[in-house]
Amino acid sequence: MNMRELLLKALEVDEFNLAIVNEIKGNPSRISFYSNKGELLLTLLIGATIENEKMNIAPSQLKIVSEVDELNVLGEIFDFDLVDKAEDNYILISKSDDSPARIYFINKFGDRLNFQINVKKIIEVSND
Repeated sequence: MNMRELLLKALEVDEFNLAIVNEIKGNPSRISFYSNKGELLLTLLIGATIENEKMNIAPSQLKIVSEVDELNVLGEIFDFDLVDKAEDNYILISKSDDSPARIYFINKFGDRLNFQINVKKIIEVSND
C-alpha cells in the first residue's frame, strides 16, 4: 500500500494516526508516526527485544507512564491517557543511561513483558 491508501484504511477503521515501522534485515529500526492528514508527527530510531510471548494487554484500556518528556506526545498520538502511575495495562517510557529511552509494556496482570523498544534517537517534528 502507498501512504494515501494506508491513511484511508486508518480512517476506515476509525484510527486518526498511523505508525509505520521500518525494518533492516527483518528487525525493527524506525517508527514514524503520521497524522491522518499525512503529516509526520514523530520519528523514533529504535532497536527492539522481541520475544514470542502472549501480550495479555487490553488495547482499549492502555495508559502511558512516561519519564521522558519528549515522548509524552505518544499519549496524544495514540489517544492514551498519560498518567503518573499505573499498576497494570500500561506502556512505561523509561529513562536509560545508554539511550534516550526504553519502552516497556506492562500487561493486564501487572507483569512487565520481555518485549521492549530501545529508543536510539528521537526525531521531533516542528509544527511551525
